[in-house]
Amino acid sequence: MMNKVELLTEQMKQAILDSDEYRRYVKLNEELKKRPDLKRAVDEFRKQNFYYQYSDDVDDAIGKSEELAKNFAATRSIKLVNDFLVTEMCLDRMIQQICISLVSVMDFDVDFLDD
Repeated sequence: MMNKVELLTEQMKQAILDSDEYRRYVKLNEELKKRPDLKRAVDEFRKQNFYYQYSDDVDDAIGKSEELAKNFAATRSIKLVNDFLVTEMCLDRMIQQICISLVSVMDFDVDFLDD
């Protein structure tokens, strides 16, 4: 038997799967999969972008992101690609907002991190 948190977690998961953002993401991803070369290019952009955003070297990450934008400008100008990346970003932001909302109401004792 599920407790309340587990039940609400399952409902949240289903709400995300039923959301317009997620459905659009899945649809556009399926369209990209029909064009393997384009899908590979998009995935390479996503991979490099991810690494740069989570790099420890912030100054280098900004320069690398700008370089990445130039290198993939032609690919990003394709409507399907741009639509997919914008939709993915919207979905990511929705998930981030959920996490921020959850964590913001909890009183975690993290003072030890200041030492």
